Amino acid sequence: MSRGWISGEVKEEIRRRTDIIAMVSAHVTLKKSGRRYRGLCPFHQEKTPSFHVDPERGLFHCFGCGAGGDVFDFAMRSANLTFMEAAQELGRRAGVEVETSPDAAERASEREQILRALDAARGYFRASLASAGRKARAYLERRGVSEEIAGRFHLGYAPPGWDGMLTALQARGFPPAVLEQAGLVAPRAGGGYYDVFRDRLIFPILDLQDRVVAFGGRALDEAEPKYLNSKETLAFSKGRVLYALGAARDAIRERGEVLVVEGYMDVLACHQFGFRNAVASLGTALTTDQVGLLRRFAPRAVLIYDPDQAGAAAAERGLALCEEAEVSVRVAVLPSGEDPDAHLRRHGAEAFGRLITGALPMFEYRLEAAALRHGPGLREGKLALVDEMLDAIQTVANPVRAAEYLRALAGRLALPEEALRQRLRSRKRSGRSPEQQQAAITPSDNRAREEAERLLLHLMVAEPARRTDLARVLDADAFSDPAHRALAAVLLVSPDAEAVALREGLDESASALLVRLAFEPPPVTERDKDRAASEAVRYLVHTRPEAVERERLWVALQAAQTRGDEAELRRLQAAYSELITAGRRRN
Repeated sequence: MSRGWISGEVKEEIRRRTDIIAMVSAHVTLKKSGRRYRGLCPFHQEKTPSFHVDPERGLFHCFGCGAGGDVFDFAMRSANLTFMEAAQELGRRAGVEVETSPDAAERASEREQILRALDAARGYFRASLASAGRKARAYLERRGVSEEIAGRFHLGYAPPGWDGMLTALQARGFPPAVLEQAGLVAPRAGGGYYDVFRDRLIFPILDLQDRVVAFGGRALDEAEPKYLNSKETLAFSKGRVLYALGAARDAIRERGEVLVVEGYMDVLACHQFGFRNAVASLGTALTTDQVGLLRRFAPRAVLIYDPDQAGAAAAERGLALCEEAEVSVRVAVLPSGEDPDAHLRRHGAEAFGRLITGALPMFEYRLEAAALRHGPGLREGKLALVDEMLDAIQTVANPVRAAEYLRALAGRLALPEEALRQRLRSRKRSGRSPEQQQAAITPSDNRAREEAERLLLHLMVAEPARRTDLARVLDADAFSDPAHRALAAVLLVSPDAEAVALREGLDESASALLVRLAFEPPPVTERDKDRAASEAVRYLVHTRPEAVERERLWVALQAAQTRGDEAELRRLQAAYSELITAGRRRN
């Protein structure tokens, strides 16, 4: 069962009546430390206490593994409960009735109604697999999927009829309009609705709170597409979810490494054969948000994609994003014609383990792939290979790692390292396209932006009285990081709300950030807070946007000069001068 819905008033009443210190103390010994309590984390092995509880805010956070949240989150983690199971248990202890009837959906927000509908659909699909899913059960048997794995991942079946699920969920009080918003039904041309998933094996996609947010469906006949995913909704953004991350989370933390595969069946096979730290990128290349999720749980990743052209391209993009996020990443190269599912079933867990052990580090993989493309035995091939790898090195933010890559490239190609360094310097001066130059932002720029954003967010979380003043001088769009922007959007319009209440309107990343900020010590001294806040606002609202605009104008000026476009050159020069003058006046 995935996360259901209860009203905000009921959740707040349960929080108010639940003593979080007493609750956590049943699992770990806590010692008072100032106004908070501290102890060894119950969710990962550690020798030095990094687990903190704040009784005033009703929150907990571990600086070691990142676990955090309120009494509901602690109950879910400590007892392996779904959200609704945790709510029922906490409500029983606190003497608060938890209403779970379909009528409650009428009072839910649009997103909450969608989540309730998705949860009901999961139950329908699961029941259909048992009652009418002979074809799906036969398919699972042929593919070697055990009943235990099918149950753990809540696999289901969508019968072939056009409105079976629609009828079943309508009978439970869900309006067709809500089912359409959830991506479960689609409108007919002549009026009415029909089921989106028909005669398909169903893979529920869960978020980190074990709530169903979408479904994937595998055709059991010749229907196209073979795999059909839910459309994007208020509850589901494909590029921000990893399939099976919730199921793999504990194993990822234990091993300090995550395996990233491409499809649903690959994940099922990995988990069935003991590789329970496997997740899937939902059939696409990794996105920035997905890499951010991975980084929260493990410092290392192994990408295991199909050995075809699409798989290689997906691996290349994933490598670049992991490099930017400074996630240590390797690539396991599968034999031709095999995916992880096929490899495991043909060769077994031991062979798959050797494949992972022998996975190539990021730079070695890219070097091998480039060598296959260019044939470095010939002069032109070697030059092309050098330029491609220098392009990759140029994007590396960590200077130590970039130096290591340059040394490895020189050794592989038997070239003087200084010659490669000179080539790299010349490409930095003139080899970038105008688009690359315009997009270039130095690591120090990124660090300064992140520090400014975190400072303001920390102050708004710790001191609600500052939110109104800050809302007068900046808005959420001034924050570049997606989680920072989402949290800022809530903080700036909630001048009096406490941290625990603000979590209700946030996604997983922003909610985790909020809890962490609530426990982090102030980034500046009490005496320097006003000055630091003023400087951070000035940097985000004026300094950084103006620097980006200056870079854009400078690139455009170079391009206009190259073209010999005198009129455009004069216009850009005037705009550039005006921008500089405005900045001087403000300072």
